[in-house]
Order: sequence, then C-alpha cells, then structure tokens
Amino acid sequence: MSRLLLALCAGTCILMMGPTVLTAQERSYEENALRIDEHGGTIRIVRGASETVVAKIGVFRAVDVAAVVSQSPHAVAEATVFQRNYRPGTWLASLGIATLGAAIGASRINGLNQAIPTGFTIASVSLITVGGFKLETAHRALSRAIWWYNRDLKK
Repeated sequence: MSRLLLALCAGTCILMMGPTVLTAQERSYEENALRIDEHGGTIRIVRGASETVVAKIGVFRAVDVAAVVSQSPHAVAEATVFQRNYRPGTWLASLGIATLGAAIGASRINGLNQAIPTGFTIASVSLITVGGFKLETAHRALSRAIWWYNRDLKK
C-alpha cells in the first residue's frame, strides 16, 4: 500500500511540473557569454560580466563541460574531445613525474644495474610526453568549445 501511495505522489508531482524554459538565451550576450579563467592550476569557466563561476576544473577533477555548453552542438563536440583527453592526460603526466622520481632514486642506489634507472627514465619521458600532448589537445578543445558556445549565442 505504501509503495502505491508513493508512486501516486511521485506521478502527481511529475504531472504538475510544467516544461522548464531555458532563460539563458533571453539574457543579453554580455550576461551569457563564457570565458576561461586559469589561475593556480585550476581552470574556471566564467559566465558574463558578473563573472559567475559556472564550472571549476582542477588538476585531477574534470566537470561535464558538455552540459555547460549544451546549447551549441559544435561546442558539445569540442567539449567531448576535452573530456576524453583531460583526465587521461593529467594521470599520464603525473605518472610520468612519479616514474622520473623513481628513476632518480634508482640511479642513487650503488650496485644497481644501470638498465633499471635508464628504463625508468625512458618510461617517464614517454609518459610525460603523451600526457602533455593529451593535455594540450584538451585545452585547445576547451577553448574551441567556449568559442563555439559564444558564437552560437543570440546577440
């Protein structure tokens, strides 16, 4: 009986709610345009002249940028490229830096085969390079996503 009552209440609430109107396009371009603000390793996506923070992207934390720019199909495509490359790029570069530390530590051990620190060094350079390329691709895609979003705004 309680499940039926709960289902009726939920159904009533859903039926009473009307369609929501997105008001983002009703505001002026100056109030709705996005921009990127980078400071201290954190990327902030800021809206309008009032500088309302829409999203914060940290070193190991990415947000759903596609949801932020969902009004523009071109921007969503670029945001998807950002999301596909940002987190793996961050992790690969971090793993490369950690491996570089292991290479330096292994090189300090007396009597250790020199192939070990050399292997660590090669692996770390490779990881940092691949991670850097992914991060560069992600940042370019984020810039393009913001540009497409602003381009498709009604002025």
